[in-house]
Amino acid sequence: MTLYLIGTGMTQNSLPADALETLKSCDKIYIENYTVNFPYPIKNLESQYNIKIQELSRQQVEDESILQEAKNSNVAFLVYGDSLSATTHIQLILSAKKQNIPYKIFHNASILTTIAETGLSLYKFGKTASMPNWAEHTNKPTSFMNYIKENQSINAHTLMLTDIELEIKNAITQLQKSSRETDTPLPKKIIAISNAGTSNQKIFYDTPENLALLDNRQPTTGNRIDMPFCLIIPTKLHFIEEEALENLKE
Repeated sequence: MTLYLIGTGMTQNSLPADALETLKSCDKIYIENYTVNFPYPIKNLESQYNIKIQELSRQQVEDESILQEAKNSNVAFLVYGDSLSATTHIQLILSAKKQNIPYKIFHNASILTTIAETGLSLYKFGKTASMPNWAEHTNKPTSFMNYIKENQSINAHTLMLTDIELEIKNAITQLQKSSRETDTPLPKKIIAISNAGTSNQKIFYDTPENLALLDNRQPTTGNRIDMPFCLIIPTKLHFIEEEALENLKE
């Protein structure tokens, strides 16, 4: 009996052929949906591949009950993007190894590679930061600015992953307030990528003020930044990076 950790890629059509064959032999198929806003309904995966998927909460993943099932049955765990892009998932593998539970990993595209479509060099990115939704926190944490500051000190770009349900207007407000409170200057222009890796992908390179105006309440006929989206805080740009940003943006 085996645990299969399968990355779904960036679209509902991105499951690799070998992973699809594996799913046919699985007794249970789970998916986590607490770390990302899916750009498509999960039920689309069910209908497209004729499978039944059960959604797991963070607690259900972290209590590792899925491993107990994998001792006696074939269990698939679907993860948006790449299968090991979150630390929780590597912990599952470590626990499986300690308990002598067989496992197999299927990799796929993720936001960590898709951002190369902006024209920015992946080699020039520093630590990835996560921006929480202040609406869910009483203390309004600004610790994500530490990553930006550290990356700026070595001229590295910062990928900023935004929390679920955090809209672009509020994300920009949080970024600007945190910048002032932590005395961390922002560049004149930053990047927002909406629906990365999908047919609805849009790349925006503009001032934070202008990006804040492109919230999802804009008319569907105009440019707007829908969820899911991420932000990139660039540092010094190579002339090729700058040319790419100016030509690849919306």
